[in-house]
Amino acid sequence: MVNINEVYNIVLTITNKDNRGYITPEEFNNLADQAQNEIFENYFNKQAMYESGVAISADFSDPVLSNSEKINIFYASSNLTVSNNLWALPSDLYKVGIVSVNNVDADLASHKDLKYINLSPLTAPVSTQPVYTINGNAIKIYPSTIASNVLLEYLKKPNKPKWGYLMPTAQQVASGVPNKPIYDSTVFDPSTDDYGNAAKSLNFELHPSEKNELVYKILTLAGVTIKQADVAGFAQSKDQQLQATEQ
Repeated sequence: MVNINEVYNIVLTITNKDNRGYITPEEFNNLADQAQNEIFENYFNKQAMYESGVAISADFSDPVLSNSEKINIFYASSNLTVSNNLWALPSDLYKVGIVSVNNVDADLASHKDLKYINLSPLTAPVSTQPVYTINGNAIKIYPSTIASNVLLEYLKKPNKPKWGYLMPTAQQVASGVPNKPIYDSTVFDPSTDDYGNAAKSLNFELHPSEKNELVYKILTLAGVTIKQADVAGFAQSKDQQLQATEQ
């Protein structure tokens, strides 16, 4: 993971130089979420590009393995439950991976193909060769007699990062503490805590190697927010240099 306070301090150091403008914690958190999502979604384009290129034998310099390592951070699994023949997908789902029924991998079928599959007893789904279709936020498994032991392996969406803070008390300000947000390292829990509350923090879920790209992408967005084209230009230039080294 990438420490959000480290990224926050770098971004503010650059944007606050010569009093260019101030980014509030709330603005930073929105920009951080956008930057993380852009990097995450780009993994899949990179994977396709790397896999179509020339193979590299050295593990630590193999872009396919390196990119796979970054993607696998988001691997998750969930035991699904059924209601009205529909198995609800997890709320943090990004991509469906493997659906298994009693440790047997189910095959994905389109709704059109399913009609033909069910036409013949020879191809109709059975418990030892199950089939599933995707129905919005749920899947439907065939044969419909299956009622339990359905496991989904999937890639989850990144949780929104959060730089949390507390404001100094009147006594602290009187004693000389600057009257500005103070970083709160208490861990934020996305499943129970409220993003609307200022306190508590959640680090980026990306691989540690993504720290520089996060900084550059946030600075690019921040340059627009504080109307400083040179900040955005600097960040875009550095991000392009970084991308070039990964090709």
